[in-house]
Amino acid sequence: MTLLNIENLSKECGNLRLLNDLNLTLNHGKCIGIKCSNDTSNLLFSLILGKTNYSKGNIYIENTPISKCTNIKNIIAVVFSNEGMYERLKIYDYMKFFEKIYNSKISIKEILIKLGLFDISNKKIKSLTYSQKKRLSIARALLSNSKLILIQEPTLNVDRESALIIRECIPYICSLGISILATSVSLEDIILLGCETYILDEKGFNTVETDIPTNETDEKSNNEESLDAPYFKVDKIPAKIDEKIILLNPTEIISIESLNGTSYLNVGEEKFPCTLTLNELENRLKHFGFFRCHRSYLVNLQRVREVVTWTRNSFSLILDDKNKTSIPLSKGRMNELKDILKF
Repeated sequence: MTLLNIENLSKECGNLRLLNDLNLTLNHGKCIGIKCSNDTSNLLFSLILGKTNYSKGNIYIENTPISKCTNIKNIIAVVFSNEGMYERLKIYDYMKFFEKIYNSKISIKEILIKLGLFDISNKKIKSLTYSQKKRLSIARALLSNSKLILIQEPTLNVDRESALIIRECIPYICSLGISILATSVSLEDIILLGCETYILDEKGFNTVETDIPTNETDEKSNNEESLDAPYFKVDKIPAKIDEKIILLNPTEIISIESLNGTSYLNVGEEKFPCTLTLNELENRLKHFGFFRCHRSYLVNLQRVREVVTWTRNSFSLILDDKNKTSIPLSKGRMNELKDILKF
């Protein structure tokens, strides 16, 4: 059953169109992740909560227009990227406080265990790290008996333990029949949630393929194509900047990502758009040690520093660049990577 339905939604401010003809459907017990800017996330959440009027279209909660939902606070809970807390309270007391407010049906102990907070439930909130506070915010949202939880930056800038706990908690939340709509400025963080993924920009929602196809026909076609193609090494990869074409050495490229149908070459801290598709780049760069780690990513294996296992189905590659960039690794490519790297 559909919980949230966004139909042809637009928002204008003067002559500026902030959101353009958005269409999105979120069912009960499902999770959707959206890569977008902080400003866009704030606007989208404000529209869904009925705090901001839209210019065109409509938003429905269980087939009721948002403008006619009188109990929206009982239906939707929000976890903002930064939010205030009662710093002097202990974790357990904080949860008991909200349990009384919400008349919660879920066990506090169960929630604290799921979010790795039970063993520190006697600690005061003011002594918690940002990562622990993020987990506590999600725990508090679970007490609200809401049907939908909106989460900003679920794992961005949190420590490794917290990222793992939050990602593993997503299926648990959905199993309760609760839906999740998460936003982040980081595409990788959204992909690693293991949910339906979109990029939201001025053109609207763009679907992100989150796994590599294993269709036998596709594999056969790729094999036949590779047999017919001549074996050669490419010395340069073209990138376009304004009206100028620059030629990059493959060894300069750290990784390549596909966004909205355009391939971007990551060189140092810069991104260069490339006219070649990710499939074309994969074929041209496979002899230079590039690996298709994800449907939307190619990585230079010479620049991989760590292989990180988050959950049974969630992996990342940490690169050796200045920012220790993390990019997703599809579950279906892990064994192939093990064969290549012999680990």
